Amino acid sequence: MSAGRWAVLAGMVVAARNEAAAQSWRVRIDARAQAVSYRGLSADSIDIDNAVLGPSGGFETPDGYAVQCSSSAWCYFYRPGELHEQLPMNLGVNAVLWGLGVRGLTIHLTGRLTGDAGESAGQWPGTEPAGQLIEAYAEYARGSYAIRGGRLLMASRLEPIGFDGAWGKLRWDRADVEVEGYAGWGLGQAAVVSATSPLLTPLDDFRPDSRQIVAGAVAAWRPSAGELRAEYRREVDPELDYFVSERASLSASARPASWLLASGGVDYNIAEGNWGSADASLTWVKPRFSLTAGGRRYRPYFSLWTLWGAFSPVPWNGLNASGELRATSWLSLRARGERYWYEDTSVNTAIVGPLENDGWRFGGGATARLGARWSLDGGYSAEFGPGAAARSFDAALTWSPSSQLELTGYGGLLERPLELRYYDAETRFLGTRGDWRPRSDWRLWLDAGWYKDERNRPDNAASAWDQLRLRGGVTFTFGTDADRLPLPPARRAP
Repeated sequence: MSAGRWAVLAGMVVAARNEAAAQSWRVRIDARAQAVSYRGLSADSIDIDNAVLGPSGGFETPDGYAVQCSSSAWCYFYRPGELHEQLPMNLGVNAVLWGLGVRGLTIHLTGRLTGDAGESAGQWPGTEPAGQLIEAYAEYARGSYAIRGGRLLMASRLEPIGFDGAWGKLRWDRADVEVEGYAGWGLGQAAVVSATSPLLTPLDDFRPDSRQIVAGAVAAWRPSAGELRAEYRREVDPELDYFVSERASLSASARPASWLLASGGVDYNIAEGNWGSADASLTWVKPRFSLTAGGRRYRPYFSLWTLWGAFSPVPWNGLNASGELRATSWLSLRARGERYWYEDTSVNTAIVGPLENDGWRFGGGATARLGARWSLDGGYSAEFGPGAAARSFDAALTWSPSSQLELTGYGGLLERPLELRYYDAETRFLGTRGDWRPRSDWRLWLDAGWYKDERNRPDNAASAWDQLRLRGGVTFTFGTDADRLPLPPARRAP
């Protein structure tokens, strides 16, 4: 990232500070960077006539690299590549301005600048576009209603969505009812750019020519013992006047007793006529322990304009349970487990043979307070599913010499045996982290970690993707003191 972009953002912050001197405002800045050194892979090929038969029965290069001969003339393979050094950076800003002469009016802004100053600039994921406007809106709230206009980010069961438009909410306290409505020009799925941007997909021929129009409504009933919430959302292509998405959801939660909580929900894809994801859980809470049991169903969702829906992804279902036990005043134990299975794909695998369609995962851990300044945390998890498995262990020791400083050493092991791949992977990592908070509105942290990643193969392509990662960041907040009024004098209770 060029120094000019950083200077522009710094100038914006300073200008806002000078212009808003008569108003009340609050700005939070979070800057972080990461230095990564790793060795990648280099694509190579040989003439098919030069391939030889290896001891495992497959074709190899004369110097022992397994190859894939996907054409009648060439065979392709990967060699260990050169050492790469990347330096991704991120500067995020969140600002709130109020006291503008209109009671209930506030201005909100959230954005970030990203970049990669490494040797291969622009290759690190998430660094494009360089400037990202996440939210920028004006809000007017008075009593039982509120309205917003600008760039908005909505979080709901139908997945978060960003759009440029308007949102409104009306609350009727007497009936415990709340309704919302929103509409605007939508952004891409899980992105801060529109679906027309080439950054979202390499399939240029399939991207829409215009931004989608998104509209939705929410109704909620919130009595004292729970909540019932329904939402409807649609997206329309303005050029073709066709729906590219139409969905609805229903969720509920209830607390019949102080120690019991029930929750669940489901969504329905109206455009495709099928049920989407769903979940239900029951939680039992006591002072020294908590237990949760439930089930869930996950079905991938794609807009109708994308290509991925043509692959007919099937959902998976699972039953899960978790618990936490505060065994003593200094020791806490936790455990979780899940059994899951995929629905029938209706695909013939006569050449490969029968494949597994179910799996399970479990994990556990403990946290111990070793005196007033030391704590130890460790965990183990394992997953065995169709085509692959994973086992991991991690531990961290933390020393807190004061309320402002925290030092942590951590390490662990991750194994990933792959049933349908040509190698198994094993990663060991070791690192340290420091977190310093000199004041309530300042934070500085540094992290250094070494990752030893080995790819075990029976040919010469076995390699080690060892990495050294150095990370750091600073967060600080500044502004007027209008939102931090002193507490009134205490009064003795009668």
